[in-house]
Amino acid sequence: MSEHSARAPLFVDSLALAEWLLAKFDTAPGRLARNLSDTVLELLQVITLALKDRRREAHVELADELLIRLRALLRLAVECGRLTHEQYGHVLERVDAIGRQLGGWRRKLGPV
Repeated sequence: MSEHSARAPLFVDSLALAEWLLAKFDTAPGRLARNLSDTVLELLQVITLALKDRRREAHVELADELLIRLRALLRLAVECGRLTHEQYGHVLERVDAIGRQLGGWRRKLGPV
């Protein structure tokens, strides 16, 4: 485990999620694939900025909103047959882990 991953599991989890989703959707055709790829990339970017203490509270809030959007897009991907239920379960575990970490961070930061 690298020094960075020991200090920032949120980044490591977000990077793993982005890698998985981009491998699945980045070169796939269609609006849903493009939206999934764009949303997970934006999520990784805002988490990275929050970890670097750049407008942390705003970026944590935006990351939470992006996770909400991502969950909806992933559910749609299942309904459209772009993800199996097993794949959905796998990726949702990653999304939920990130959500729990963000929730802890939001509670620590206080009301936004």
